Amino acid sequence: MRAGRSGISRVAFGADVFDPRQANPWIAGFIALGIAVRLVRFALRFPLWYDEAALSANFLDRGYLDFMRPLECGQAAPILFLWVQTTLVRLFGFTEYSLRLFSLATGIASLFVFRRLAGRLFEGSALVLAVGMLAVSYPAIRYSAEGKPYGSDLFVSLVLLALAVEWMSCPERTGLLWGLAAVAPWCVGLSFPAAFVGGGVSLATGWRLWRTGSRRGWAPWAVYNLLVIASFVAVMAVARSNLSEAAAQVMERYWQAAFPPLDAPGALARWLVATHTGDVMAHPFGGDRGGSTLTTVLCVVALGVLVQKRQGTLILLLLAPAALNFIAAAMHRYPYGGHVRLAMHLAPVVCLLAGVGAAAALERAVRARPRQTPTMVALCLLAALGMGSMVRDIARPARSENDQRARGFARWFWRAKALDAELVCVKTDLRLPFAGSICLEGDEAIYLCNQRIYSPRHARQEPARLDRVSPERPLRCAWFRVPWLPVDEAAVAQWLTEMQADYRLVAREKYPLPVFNKRGVESLNTLELFEFVPRGGKSQAAGAG
Repeated sequence: MRAGRSGISRVAFGADVFDPRQANPWIAGFIALGIAVRLVRFALRFPLWYDEAALSANFLDRGYLDFMRPLECGQAAPILFLWVQTTLVRLFGFTEYSLRLFSLATGIASLFVFRRLAGRLFEGSALVLAVGMLAVSYPAIRYSAEGKPYGSDLFVSLVLLALAVEWMSCPERTGLLWGLAAVAPWCVGLSFPAAFVGGGVSLATGWRLWRTGSRRGWAPWAVYNLLVIASFVAVMAVARSNLSEAAAQVMERYWQAAFPPLDAPGALARWLVATHTGDVMAHPFGGDRGGSTLTTVLCVVALGVLVQKRQGTLILLLLAPAALNFIAAAMHRYPYGGHVRLAMHLAPVVCLLAGVGAAAALERAVRARPRQTPTMVALCLLAALGMGSMVRDIARPARSENDQRARGFARWFWRAKALDAELVCVKTDLRLPFAGSICLEGDEAIYLCNQRIYSPRHARQEPARLDRVSPERPLRCAWFRVPWLPVDEAAVAQWLTEMQADYRLVAREKYPLPVFNKRGVESLNTLELFEFVPRGGKSQAAGAG
């Protein structure tokens, strides 16, 4: 253990097991494995799933300023993330790849930033284990290949923590504090929970400045705090404008279990245990109902070690973001737990602590002969976990069978039904009133996103060629229906009546598109197809009603 002027010392375990020459190949191997498993999942092009499509539907037609109004499907996301996604869609088209490209970039970059951060704090087996845990963490892998801001939550958290630790390792370099101030607005603009990490960094760096009596650092520290607060206020103002009041109420009810029951001490104690052995700690694997108990135990062991080694500043830096997150949850402003995706900003802390805890546990085990066996077994198990994740993704390249069916149908329908007809969507092409002007529900979002990706004409964003409709090339109108969304049946009847003034309705088909859960059919969506030919054998233009 080597102490520096910052008061943060590198924590080393099992120095007889790993010296730098032995540790570096393992670290490089885990980073390479982490990159590979992320690239494989990205390349497999998983079909869009419910929540991902609900946000992605907002990138179909919106401009940059349009994100100042409520998002469709009751979604919320940081404004800079929305603008990044919009830019990528405009540059590369609307595909699964473009929607996930930013997440992939931040996911891979996170591995290198984490290696730098962990290397500033730990040595030996603690360093190797921490890097390995993040590299093969299933949530970190998954959200590196989804078009949601959870992967960037992890990256932003790492950037802020890494800059703070870099300064604490060399406190006379006030330029690092100015660097923190410079990146803070971008971090908050990309990630809602960056405010918690930014607040934790403020507390830890402020404490360090006060302890050292330094005066030079207070100016950048003050500017940093002003920029964090100003950017947070601005981002929240935009978030309120793009989240409707009804959607906000739905979200609060949905995440009710992720808010601590402060009025009942017994329930609060049970909630704390369940939350901290659940999804919050699900790195490198875990889940709810105690599924992350092992990781939690390792983190508790790590905190004991850091206390013993008098790493108070480091403990403050690592735990303050979670504490601020808890306060926000107590105020019903942001969930604490509930699902690992909402706690990705805490993933670096979990992996760092779990690495230390595992190293501390293995330090006792390696006293037996052969000395390296327990540590090597642990590292091999981590590597196997990463390889297993890759194999599983290759064997089943989808989050669920529902997503696979929806995409498979879209691939067939938008090509096959357009081969000998002019195929249009009553919502996106004809803008008919009964189809609705906005996307209201996730199943409809999946339909609209798959339409844009797998309909060649919609992918090119070309208008329908209604002038080509003829008896030999009929007009086919597709209407996607979700059973619980309201429909003005009178408007549908009126449209059919108006259409038949110029066209004959020659066919009407219904394609069932069921969505299944573990108990059976959850929702029976349908795609209804109306086929028309012109009266009198002439081409006609279909009215929008």
